[in-house]
Amino acid sequence: MATYTTNGGIKKIATGDESGTWGTSTNTNFDIIDRLAVGVGDITLSGTSHTLTTSDGSASDGQFHVLNLGGSPSGTNTITIAPNDAKRMYVVRNASGQTATFSQGSGANVSVLNGKTAMIFCDGAGSGAAVIDISSNFGALIASNNLSDLASAATALTNLGVTATAAELNRNDITTLGTVEASKVVTADANGDVLFPDNEKALFGASSDLQIFHSTADAASIIRDAGTGPLAIQATQLLIQNAAGSANLIKATESGAAELLHSNATKIATSATGVDITGVALTDGVTVDGPLDIEEVKEKVTAQTSTTGTINFDLTTQAIENYTANQTANRTINFRGDSGTTLNSIMAVGQSMTCTLVMKQGGSAYYLNAYQIDGSTITPEWQGGSAPTAGNASSLDVYTFTIIKTADATFTVLASQTQFA
Repeated sequence: MATYTTNGGIKKIATGDESGTWGTSTNTNFDIIDRLAVGVGDITLSGTSHTLTTSDGSASDGQFHVLNLGGSPSGTNTITIAPNDAKRMYVVRNASGQTATFSQGSGANVSVLNGKTAMIFCDGAGSGAAVIDISSNFGALIASNNLSDLASAATALTNLGVTATAAELNRNDITTLGTVEASKVVTADANGDVLFPDNEKALFGASSDLQIFHSTADAASIIRDAGTGPLAIQATQLLIQNAAGSANLIKATESGAAELLHSNATKIATSATGVDITGVALTDGVTVDGPLDIEEVKEKVTAQTSTTGTINFDLTTQAIENYTANQTANRTINFRGDSGTTLNSIMAVGQSMTCTLVMKQGGSAYYLNAYQIDGSTITPEWQGGSAPTAGNASSLDVYTFTIIKTADATFTVLASQTQFA
C-alpha cells in the first residue's frame, strides 16, 4: 500500500503496487518535486482567508516553493498552511494589495505587508505549529559587513564596492545626471533629519507638481499642489493640530464625523443625518430645504425713538422694531432689505417674511397710513377686512405684516393692528 512523504505529499509506491500504471504516479511525483524545488505559484487571494494545502499524491498550491500572492482580498488575508504537521519553507512575494498573515497552528504567525517579500519557515508541529520569518534576521548580515557601522565607514564603503571616499560623498552640491547644479546645502544631521534651507523646495512629479518648502517672503511653510489634479490626503483619521500637537483644529474620521474645533472643543461636526452645531451660530441667512424643527427662537428687536417721518424697515437687520417714544404724526412705512438692498432681491417667488412694529401712543394717537415696498406703494390686506383709520391713545399699537412674494416685484401683504394697554 502506498504511503506519502510528510512534508511534500510525494507518493511512495509500495513493492508490487500499480502494475502497468506506476508511470502516472511517477510523473505526478516529478511535478510535485518540481514545485517543491523551483516552483512558482500564483496564488489568487479573495476575502480575508485562504487555505494553502499540500495534498498527498497530487500537485497542489501548498507545494510551490515561491508564492506570488495576488488577487483582490477585502482586508488582511489569513493564509492557513495545511496540513499542520508538514514542515515547509516558502519564499513569499506579496502583491495582493493587503497584508497576508501566514498561520499553521496556535503558535506564532508571520505577516507579510503588501509590496514586501519574506522567507518563512513552517515548523509542522501539529496543532501548536508556528510560522517563523527567517528573513527578519538578515539584518545581522548587514551588521557583520559593517554596512551600518559608522565607526568603520571605510570598511563599509569597501564592502559596498564604493571607491569614493566618505569626504567625496559628503558634498553639499546636488547633481543630476552628472551635471552639477547650483549649490544647495541639503544635509542629513546626526538624527537622520534631512534639512532644507529656507525657500529650497522638495519637488515631486515630472512637472514639480507637489512642492514642499518654507517661504521667507510669506513667512509660512507651504505645501503647494502645482499640478492639474487634486491634492489627496489619505488617512482613516485626519488630524490638523496646533504646532505643539496638543490640540486639534480639524478632525476627520473615515465613516465618521468631520469636526471643526475651537480651543480643542468641537463646534461643528457632520453626522449621518446632517450637521451638529455646538454653541451659537451667527449667519447672514439660512435656507432650509425640508422640515424645520426649532426648540427655541430669539428674534432681534431694535429700539427706535423717532416719532415722525417715513419708517424704513430693513428686514435684513431685525424682525421687530420697538418705538419707545409717543408718536406725534401719522407715518409711512417702507419695507426693504436695507439701505443698499431691495426686498425684491432677497426674496424668491413663493417665499414670505414677517415683521412687527410696536408703536407707543400718547394722549393723541397716530397710525401708519401709507405702505411701500422698495419705495413703491402697496395696499395691504387687513385682518377683519378694513385698514385702520386711527391709532389707540395711551396704548401700544402693534402692527404685524406678512409679506408674500407672488412674482417679480409683486407682493401680497397681510396686515393687522392690535391694541395693547
